[in-house]
Amino acid sequence: MSPPFEPLPAFACPLCGAANGCAVARSGSFEVDCWCRRATPSLEALARVPAALRARACLCPACLSRSAEPAAAPQRAARRP
Repeated sequence: MSPPFEPLPAFACPLCGAANGCAVARSGSFEVDCWCRRATPSLEALARVPAALRARACLCPACLSRSAEPAAAPQRAARRP
């Protein structure tokens, strides 16, 4: 029989290295509530995570909020009259 899954002690954001604030990682239990359970990172943000760190650590709130921002629309040069 295999041992039950346990959260990894991954406290750093895989994109920027800042603290990710994950209560699950901090407590070592999936039974605690955490902000990251309600978060939905963009596919673009997930694609930027190095392959070796995918599904191993939460993004920090700053990187997650940056990933949720829509891409800036290209601005056209102003025409002179």
